[in-house]
Amino acid sequence: MWTRITSLGQFPAIRTSQWPFTTDHENKANNEVECIPEDGRVWDVVIATCDEAGAGTDASVYLKVYYEAAHDYETFLLDNPGRDDFERGAKDHFKLFFKQDDIINMGLFWWPGFSFSQSWCTKWVLLLSPDTETCFEGIFNKWILHYKDPPTYATRFHKLRFSDCVAPGEPTANRRKYMRYEDIFNPN
Repeated sequence: MWTRITSLGQFPAIRTSQWPFTTDHENKANNEVECIPEDGRVWDVVIATCDEAGAGTDASVYLKVYYEAAHDYETFLLDNPGRDDFERGAKDHFKLFFKQDDIINMGLFWWPGFSFSQSWCTKWVLLLSPDTETCFEGIFNKWILHYKDPPTYATRFHKLRFSDCVAPGEPTANRRKYMRYEDIFNPN
């Protein structure tokens, strides 16, 4: 019997020799639970929209990730509910579950919504996996075409050192101010 447990977007499969809700006390000692990890992991995806007139969009935006193994690919709808995604000059962050780590390319496309602002210009896309310290950078600096297959590919796509992908924000970035615990009780 196979049981699926979902937690934070990950899908580990648990194999048991019988139903976990059994009342048979004799067989409880024989119930060995074995965790079988599936391939894949959660990745951070950061997308920067160009800072020029009309660059933002309200359309549905999709990311297509291509893998080396079996020439496979996955397509993801990028949307943060309750947030206005892909505004002019903005950076948007998503967490996605990629089934493989052997990424060889990526593409973007959009599908029309119910708004006038549907064209979209992308500056760059970062794919980051903190677990494996892997980072891929796709430089676009171009307008993304309406839905078509193949999608609009990055002008340059390459792997970077993880430390090169993680950097402080621009000097004009919004920063939150926090007080240290010592500052509260020791105002000197």
